[in-house]
Amino acid sequence: MTLPKLGFREGGSRGLIKRILVATDGSDHAKKAIEIASDIAQKYDATIVLLHVVDLLTQRRMALYAEDVGDYFRETGVRILREAEKEVRERGVKSVESRLIEGDPTQEILEFARKNQVDMVVMGRRGTSPLETLLLGSVSQKVCHLAECTCMTVT
Repeated sequence: MTLPKLGFREGGSRGLIKRILVATDGSDHAKKAIEIASDIAQKYDATIVLLHVVDLLTQRRMALYAEDVGDYFRETGVRILREAEKEVRERGVKSVESRLIEGDPTQEILEFARKNQVDMVVMGRRGTSPLETLLLGSVSQKVCHLAECTCMTVT
């Protein structure tokens, strides 16, 4: 049986949770994830890294119907991150970082977590449409299944 990596770093050094990645899309579930991650970060004096991924597939689909949709998605992402960062700081977390990335949300979240020594990923459990979720699975399901660190989904 494999135990979760909660609180442990590779190489045998034992430490508490130091970096918590919160993937946010501005949804109610994502806001709840920010609340819970903030509580955990305060307990462990951890850094919260807020990540918003601009979904390129959705952006391309929308570009068929409107111009400058890329700018709109990026501006929306920046607004979501600013609001999330404000919330995290108001909850007393001292160390907060924000990142905006474009790409496939699942792949970008997983890659970011791997490359940035993330100890825990916290995200809202939220699907797109019921049919897409049934056929493709939600981002949170895929991330939790494939992540190399502890994952928590919030409803």
